Amino acid sequence: MYSYAPVPPPPAEPAGGRPQRASARRWVVPLCVLCAVAVLVPVLWVTGGFAETPKQPSQPAGKALDLGLFTVTVRDARVGLVDGGFGSKKERFLIVRMRVVNKGKETKSLHIGGLADGVAALTKDGKWVKPEEVEGVAGGAETIVAQPELPVEVSVMWKLGPADAPRKLTVGLRKWTYDHGFTDHAYSWKVDRESDKLVGRLTLPVAELSVGPEPQPSIGNGPQPQPAVSPR
Repeated sequence: MYSYAPVPPPPAEPAGGRPQRASARRWVVPLCVLCAVAVLVPVLWVTGGFAETPKQPSQPAGKALDLGLFTVTVRDARVGLVDGGFGSKKERFLIVRMRVVNKGKETKSLHIGGLADGVAALTKDGKWVKPEEVEGVAGGAETIVAQPELPVEVSVMWKLGPADAPRKLTVGLRKWTYDHGFTDHAYSWKVDRESDKLVGRLTLPVAELSVGPEPQPSIGNGPQPQPAVSPR
């Protein structure tokens, strides 16, 4: 048999019970937000806030930069004379000196297919151009390759015209990645030479070409230098 009597109300809560719990809930959310902000603000201050990471971060000379395959420390830039080869006269080049360490397990070229593919200089019209010549010295001997873990002192060069005298040079260093291609599954070190994303962008002062005075013959009562005699 069903009862149609009115349902009695629920027992009353103690005085101050529900208001206290509601008040506590109202304070929980603001406190959580404040704690999150307190933690987030120092992190953002250290990392630079919400600003996007630059695609071409400025880097100083003398700092070792990790390019993936290579560790490169750019030293300086200067104008120098380089032998053109095959009996031709010396030519003026813009030379960037750097210390290079090959972090891979295989020998890599300093020129095409190697270090030079990840190095570029910025022209006046805003284009990145690859080096024209690369020379290296490792263990006191000239080399055109970088052996694994063997430091190499490298000169990366761009040819100058007779009247070119730049005061500054901007150099870009690109990232190497260990990946496979679209049509093959073999992994290898690769660098995108067309990418404008750089590990570092360095603006270097260019030291002018210094040519010392030619030695003059001594004048006096002492023995005079004898002219060289060429064999017939």
